[in-house]
Amino acid sequence: MMRNPPLPLLPGYDFNRKVGQSRFHKSQHFGNVHNLSMLLDKALPGIGGAPMPHTVHSRWPSVYCRGDVSTLPAWLAFDKETLVFDAYFKEALQEVEGSPFLPRYVKIYFYLEDGTIQVQEPRRVNSGVHQGVFISRQRIRFPPDSGSDSFVDIIDLNIGREVELYGRVFKIVNCDRFTRNFLNRLGITVPDPIALPEDPYMERRFKMQAGLQPKRPKKVSHDETQFLRYDRCVLRFYGYWDDRESEDGILHKLVVLFYLADDTVEVREVLPANSGRTGATLLSRCKLPKEFKGTVTPGEHDKFTVLNVLGQTAAKRRLIYDALNCGANATSFYTQRDLAIGAVMNVLGRSVVLCDCDDYTKEFYRANYGLEDFTPRPYPADDDVVFEAQDRPRLPPYNGYGSHEDSSYNCKTIYPVAPVKDLKQFLRRDREGLDSRVLRFSAQMISSIPNFIKRPFVLSYFLADDTINVFENVRVNSGFQGGMFFSRDRFVKPGEELFGSDPPACYTKEDCYIGAQLELRDFKFLLTDADEYALRYMELHCSEFPKSNIRQILHKIRERARPAYKQFVSEQLGSEVLRTGRTSFKALRRALINLLGSQITEHEVVTVARRFRVQPEVPVDCEAIRRLAHVELKRYLFNSFERLMETFRHYDEEHSGLLPRKRVYTCLRGARLPLDVELINKVLGCMPAQDGDLVRYEDVINFLDYDHFPTAPTEPVSVRHDLCWLSHAPTVDASVVAVDAFLRELGLEEDLRASCGDAGDNPCGGPGAVAAPSAPGLLGAGLGEPLVQDAESCELVLRRPDAPCI
Repeated sequence: MMRNPPLPLLPGYDFNRKVGQSRFHKSQHFGNVHNLSMLLDKALPGIGGAPMPHTVHSRWPSVYCRGDVSTLPAWLAFDKETLVFDAYFKEALQEVEGSPFLPRYVKIYFYLEDGTIQVQEPRRVNSGVHQGVFISRQRIRFPPDSGSDSFVDIIDLNIGREVELYGRVFKIVNCDRFTRNFLNRLGITVPDPIALPEDPYMERRFKMQAGLQPKRPKKVSHDETQFLRYDRCVLRFYGYWDDRESEDGILHKLVVLFYLADDTVEVREVLPANSGRTGATLLSRCKLPKEFKGTVTPGEHDKFTVLNVLGQTAAKRRLIYDALNCGANATSFYTQRDLAIGAVMNVLGRSVVLCDCDDYTKEFYRANYGLEDFTPRPYPADDDVVFEAQDRPRLPPYNGYGSHEDSSYNCKTIYPVAPVKDLKQFLRRDREGLDSRVLRFSAQMISSIPNFIKRPFVLSYFLADDTINVFENVRVNSGFQGGMFFSRDRFVKPGEELFGSDPPACYTKEDCYIGAQLELRDFKFLLTDADEYALRYMELHCSEFPKSNIRQILHKIRERARPAYKQFVSEQLGSEVLRTGRTSFKALRRALINLLGSQITEHEVVTVARRFRVQPEVPVDCEAIRRLAHVELKRYLFNSFERLMETFRHYDEEHSGLLPRKRVYTCLRGARLPLDVELINKVLGCMPAQDGDLVRYEDVINFLDYDHFPTAPTEPVSVRHDLCWLSHAPTVDASVVAVDAFLRELGLEEDLRASCGDAGDNPCGGPGAVAAPSAPGLLGAGLGEPLVQDAESCELVLRRPDAPCI
């Protein structure tokens, strides 16, 4: 520590210069170059990063106060920011006549993040010199004769200045806008750009190339540019062609299509329904001339004119095109500038008036031509006779003979015909394989007689033709015979008029759901339950069955529970349910009925319970699968386990002992393993997964090898039947419901938090108010204690009964 020697070393006469210093290590003067440790020549700072006394600063100090600039390092503050200068240097030429020097145009890049400089020469065609990166990116020192050992920095680069880099003097003539603004903000004045010197050699070359141009210049067409820009862009106008002055002429309403890709026009006629006219295309897509002078001969509108300069016969003649098009007819065609609302087009001698256009056409002319007035022009009055559609004749009332369909078809036709069934519905909803397309419900008869109430019924709804049958199950000593109660038929709803002109309404699939009451021929039935197929089918086709649409049901619950969500959670569900996150079906049903009352049905409650059910996991008996696999392998005398191991090792190129599960399955099937597909999948399911979907194939061999790893014998079973997915289809048990998932699906917790965050001083209903459930707070409370909400922070807290109010 440096101090003043004349002053005594006493408190108050000296101060510590290292106050606030956090770095006390020495700089590392050794480095690793080509895996060799050696002493570096780079000048490094001293202890704590302080510069050494003999060190010469390579960068200029900041002109601003320390507190006025950003504390970020330069590599972060000026990341991807570069100053670009245009410069040139002259290179002497001794062997080129008329060109004593060659100006080389370059770009100087100064990177602000580290002060490095890069010089790059843009490439020019046939320049004769190597171009590209002239000086690679690095920090460049001043030349030795300048007397300075520092590097070229930002203050040395400006328009009009000359900078020497490795013996070449570069004259800076221009810079980009970012560089000019950056230097101006630093207080550096940037002069106006300087013109670059002309290259005498390149000027001579341009004059020589200009003299090599052909006398007959080739005609170049730029249709590709227009095609690429306006491909599939069509202007659509609506107009008419009034042909009523001619004999039997009418008013034709037309649609004019102008294709911007090639300036072609197409005209179509709008034919009204039942007009008796065909051929809607009035003009096929082509270029439309403004003046119609008759039929165009082939080649009259061709772009080029072909001249025969030699010979009269086909063998000796020579054909060239006329570049000047001396004999071409000047024909003007319609373009996009000629089309507008109210304009009259000459379509091959027919006057077509444009009255309106579509939205795209309006936007096109508004953006390209600045038009704003697109008022439609009215069509002339059409004197055609318009026949109004008459109502269908009303059918006579039903007389009771046959069905309503038979009577209606006999009234519509002279000869009696059978009614036509809806074949589309039949083909779409009829039985398909094991899919029966039949919805079965358990029903209970509604009657004042107690014995009738106990009779079990099964109501089946056939989706193929909307018919219903009712079957009564036989009960022992019930006094009822059982069997078919109602045969398959369509049942009319109560209160419908049977002997009317319109057919009565019958029960449809929307009327069949759990909790519905159906009156079938004076017998009332209550649908109490449904089988798994019916419930699953209705859930998969929820757009046709609104009672199984979980989105509509949750929306109904959400809208009803939104005003009193906190009371619904605390009173209906309870703290114990919220602690475990599980509840029974009866508790959920009671809570939903108390909330919605008659607005929710039993089927909707079942749909909610099935949606958020807790399905227990069924463990796989791997030992039984192994014994069954050994029985099948012994029965077919399979013992090629060594060849199977060779196959696995062939595909294991990394010799890791692991293969993807799909590859193992392919090898087992390719080795003709005498096991059913279901049994192979069960065997692979018993293998533990390694690193995702990888399986250790040695474990598969040991699992199947009955010689080295025998198992107890077991009885053979039908693998195709017992292991089929239909035989072990999991039964849906909705007796336990996940309340936490149900509350998350409702999404009212986020709304409650948002309302609490946007409210005033007391947003949550006052002190001690019961809080709404939340995933981390309410469902994880764990003690069954009442939850309250802090009036100031809107956070959920636990409060014991003996604790004072917040």
